Amino acid sequence: MGKGRIFGSIALLVCVVAAASWSGCGNSNDQGISFRALGFFQDSTGAVGQAGTCASLSDTQIIPASVADGGFLGLENNMNQGINLDHVDLSYHVNGSSLAIPNDVFALAVRLGPASGQESSAPKIFQQIAIVSPNIMSFLNDNRSRLPQPPFTMIALATAVGVADSGDRFVTNRVSFEILFTDTPGGGQGQCSIPTPTPGESTAGGGTGATGATGATGN
Repeated sequence: MGKGRIFGSIALLVCVVAAASWSGCGNSNDQGISFRALGFFQDSTGAVGQAGTCASLSDTQIIPASVADGGFLGLENNMNQGINLDHVDLSYHVNGSSLAIPNDVFALAVRLGPASGQESSAPKIFQQIAIVSPNIMSFLNDNRSRLPQPPFTMIALATAVGVADSGDRFVTNRVSFEILFTDTPGGGQGQCSIPTPTPGESTAGGGTGATGATGATGN
């Protein structure tokens, strides 16, 4: 075997070893162990969980509409390094409908400190987010004919994304929020009965696009 082929084989081996060593870097999703979503809560204290809310297609423009309406997403950093939150990915599905609701994104610019508490930024926060944006509400109204008659339920699914001090990207476990649309077109809001909250529980499902529908797209 010639020297060129030997050195070429060594170089290839080095590249393979290096690639294997770095295969776990750059992106991480450990099912919410290092960077965890705790569920939704009524306020910034995180004392009271919130499984969902009621809404009206006729009157609601954004969910939550005010601080009093809750929608505070609990996020916790369990690592010995800080993590800078970037955004929350949101997806939706309506029970009893095939309507593909577009995904949405809520931008965040918050830092979670290390779990050791060695810096002023807390490792846990409860941050209010727009769970259903005006764009999504507009889309639902534009596609009323493809939705069930009220009352019907829409499930919002949220995962937060952040970048740790190491440069690695972390994604939380997925948590859900239930919106019960209780009004008929042109009518007022009806009775609301939201189930007991289950903070931190992962939920499957969700639309991924707007194929075959009309109206606005996500942010």
